[in-house]
Parts: sequence; C-alpha cells; structure tokens
Amino acid sequence: VNHVTCAHCDMVCTSVSSLKAPIRFQHCDERPFHCHLCDSSFKNTYDLHKHVETHSDSDAYSCDVEGCGFTSRTLRTLRQHYKRV
Repeated sequence: VNHVTCAHCDMVCTSVSSLKAPIRFQHCDERPFHCHLCDSSFKNTYDLHKHVETHSDSDAYSCDVEGCGFTSRTLRTLRQHYKRV
C-alpha cells in the first residue's frame, strides 16, 4: 500500500489523487463559486447552493411540533432547532 503525505500537514492518503480534495478545502483559499446575489464566494457548489437559499424571502422549512411556529430558510437551521428543542 502506498502512503502519500500531504506537504502542508500530517495527513496521509493512499494516493496523490485522494489528497486533492483535502488540499483544496483545507489549504487553499481559492473560492471560485460566486453568489450572483451578493459578494460571497465558496470553495464548492454545495456551499454556494446552501448560501443562495438564505437569500430566499420564503421560509421553506417549518417545525412540525404542534404549537411551535419556528420556520427557517434552510434545512440545516431547522435541524439545529430540533436539536435545541
């Protein structure tokens, strides 16, 4: 088994190609994915998509517990609400 060590930290992977993503996300400041609604930019399309949801005026997610009126624009925020409550 090959062991390739990251030049920036102690991470060890089995191939050079498996190091590409960790290097990009942990050691690179490049943010090529830009929000078309504000000046924010992101390292990947998933983060951009989640950010764009925050610009929505509608509350797409709501708590289904009876009597709770909590709403949010993102599923992540709703999940955090469930954990708190």
